[in-house]
Amino acid sequence: MKFCAFIVFLVLLLNEAGFAQSYGLQFQSHEVVPEKRTALNLTPTAPLCLDGTTEISFDLNFVPYHDIYFGYVLRVIFDNRENIDLVYNQKTLRFDFLIGEKYSTVFTIDPATLYNKWSTCKLRIDPATQEAALFVNNTQVAKGKGNFGKKACCRLLFGANNFEGFQMLDIPPMNIKDVAIREGSKTKYYWPLSESSGNQCRDTIRGKIAEVRNANWIRPQHQQWALMSELKMNGMPSVAFDKKNEVLYVVSADSLYRIAFKSGASSTVALAEKHDSLMAGNQSIYDPFLQKLYNFYIDGQTVSTFDSSAQKWSTGFAPAPLTVYWHANKFISAYDSSLYILGGYGQLEYKNRVQRYYLPGKEWDTMLATHGDRFMPRYLAALGTNEKGDTAYIMGGYGSSTGSQVVNPKYYYDLLSFSVKDHSFKTIYRLPEPDRQFCFANSMVIDATAKEYYALVYPNDKFNSELQLIRGSLQSPKYQLLGTTIPYTYHDVQSFADLYYCADSKKLAGVTIYTSKEGKASVKVYTIAFPPNQLLPATPEKNTSYWWYYGIALALAGAGIFAYRKRKLKAVQTPAPPLIKEPETVAEPAAIAGLTMPLHTPEEEESVHAKVFLFGQFEVYDKDGQDVTRSFTPLLKELFLIIATHTLWTGKGISSEKLYGTLWRDKSSKEAQNNRSVNMVKLKAILDKLGACSFVKDADRWSLHYDKENISIDLETFLQLCRPAGKHTKKEIQQLLAIIQRGSLLADTAYPWLEDMQSEISGMALSVLSAATLQFSHDPEFLIEIANGIFIFDPVNEEALRVKCKSLGQLGRHSMAKALFNKFAKEYHHMYGEDFQGTFHEVFNEVK
Repeated sequence: MKFCAFIVFLVLLLNEAGFAQSYGLQFQSHEVVPEKRTALNLTPTAPLCLDGTTEISFDLNFVPYHDIYFGYVLRVIFDNRENIDLVYNQKTLRFDFLIGEKYSTVFTIDPATLYNKWSTCKLRIDPATQEAALFVNNTQVAKGKGNFGKKACCRLLFGANNFEGFQMLDIPPMNIKDVAIREGSKTKYYWPLSESSGNQCRDTIRGKIAEVRNANWIRPQHQQWALMSELKMNGMPSVAFDKKNEVLYVVSADSLYRIAFKSGASSTVALAEKHDSLMAGNQSIYDPFLQKLYNFYIDGQTVSTFDSSAQKWSTGFAPAPLTVYWHANKFISAYDSSLYILGGYGQLEYKNRVQRYYLPGKEWDTMLATHGDRFMPRYLAALGTNEKGDTAYIMGGYGSSTGSQVVNPKYYYDLLSFSVKDHSFKTIYRLPEPDRQFCFANSMVIDATAKEYYALVYPNDKFNSELQLIRGSLQSPKYQLLGTTIPYTYHDVQSFADLYYCADSKKLAGVTIYTSKEGKASVKVYTIAFPPNQLLPATPEKNTSYWWYYGIALALAGAGIFAYRKRKLKAVQTPAPPLIKEPETVAEPAAIAGLTMPLHTPEEEESVHAKVFLFGQFEVYDKDGQDVTRSFTPLLKELFLIIATHTLWTGKGISSEKLYGTLWRDKSSKEAQNNRSVNMVKLKAILDKLGACSFVKDADRWSLHYDKENISIDLETFLQLCRPAGKHTKKEIQQLLAIIQRGSLLADTAYPWLEDMQSEISGMALSVLSAATLQFSHDPEFLIEIANGIFIFDPVNEEALRVKCKSLGQLGRHSMAKALFNKFAKEYHHMYGEDFQGTFHEVFNEVK
């Protein structure tokens, strides 16, 4: 125990910040097609039978900036067909609490709370009195009486559901976390919903599996940077951020690009007059107080204002020598209505000059006198201000005390404040020098309430660098690494990086700019949900120890605590298990309906880390379980898929000639080879994260080689299940259904070369499943699952209709059979433009 205490102390010493992580399940709603909407089923295998007063609790909030918010939050369905519904009515801006078909109560949650905070909801059901009550943040908001039945067994469904007779696809865009079921004062089940991937979640008390369809986990959104936008243009662009409206402006010579973070929309304004003289080293800034966009060139003392009505800049820049103020920091202060510019680099000199441009009078003060502590000459520093703009904080940088690049240049890790009121600098602290040196992106985000800052840091000694987000204190020399890294092409003055905070949509935005020697610029915009989660490091690589220094401490702490608990458990006699009145029926893992199950046995699953899903939506998870799908650009995705699918389908891969003819048909042979080489290198960086996985060329054919023990690809398992001759076991059919439950092969992907393979895969699945309907004709529950699998590939398959109707009839679910027939007939008419030739009575009577 002393060892554990020491380790905990060590972790706290290295990093005093908390370890709280953002997590939960975000429900995809009306913004996507019905079949892509999110469903959470807590009772996929058997209903929950209530033993006394039972409480179902969960934390809820709504995702902002959506058009439609109508829909079902929670639906409780009892075995006697009674139901309890919690529905949000967008028309009235209220929640409806219904029991059966009767409105019990309507209530509201304050919008500021509903969209910005978590609200704890508790549904309390008393089978003895047949009453249900709803509490929000410990206040009772609804109550009603129902007929739940004497046994009171029920299904618990959040969001969309396909439960026969109660199907519902109208759901609000919401977040759910910390779902718990309590009987009396005892918590029986608890699902934190803290997963990062997959379509199932596990209760932490008894290991009960809940089913998730179209999962959109919150944790990765706070852990991983996502590429939101990429722009290509000529010249030397610059960026500015309107924090009130959460809009990023990208200024180029002939256009103004606008990226709105709230809506995710992008737009381009072609300038009425081209900004032909946009100088290298120009910078842009948005005035949050006067709501104006400026572009300026420090050396020429020129500031241009954008006229949105005329769609042009107020002035151009006269030709001038190359800037000597690369990577200068800047901010606008409302205190004196001025633009301030600090530091910079050029012509082998680092600057510590503070320059001011008085906006109303259009006057420059290029040698502003400063007081207090000395501001060392530097560039590659980060700057952020408080809300009023009267105090700026400057963090780090690279420079020298003399300003000369010849005389001992070095890295700075000091935090200074600059007061606009008296033009004074004050050194707050200096960070301990890290094992590996780093610089800062141009801006940092200040959280005055928490007295913290957020900044992006990066090693500036390599071309293929990466930006790492940190959170630091404004009072003491400590910081914490957050999230994953952002790729950053760094070549000194040809590169630029910045960081912004979107308060309303709760995200951080990272921007990188790289301009090649040929004058071709690439602007990339990345986002991560706020607050970002702490970095959970993998095995450290060489020369990156400063990223991971506290990871070792965490591992040791975990090992110590585990060892302590293990010793403690051995010393305690295990009591006899209590008698359970109604033991819960547990199906085989692969038999859980509607759930994408593992493609291996549980023993094998422990060693399988990386996963590639080709059925349904294309998804790739690395060996650490992290979703790396977004790393695949459209070209990298197609390059990976064309080689991987041909390898799995034929066992021979694809010829170079066919590869080039498909992906680079408009290129010469040499250009195609160059393109292939460049993209293979990019793809290798992604595949390395999976483990032993690479493309191999043999006899002019490209194929995918990978470690099948540690990397699973669902198409390979599918083909293994479909190719054996003869009958399939029930377990094999269950495995097949688990794979295709995600959808057909690459359902969201359309490539001409893929169409024949998709058609043949569908045919193979239909053939196996059709044979299984005869083989398992005695098992109506299983036949319903098989029919559902057939419908995935053929929504108007008459054989599946008859099989499912027959099975529902055998189970006494006649109303469900009728609903199924009506849905089928509607789909048939939609697909063929004519009515289905057959009535419900004919189909139903035929199979009875």
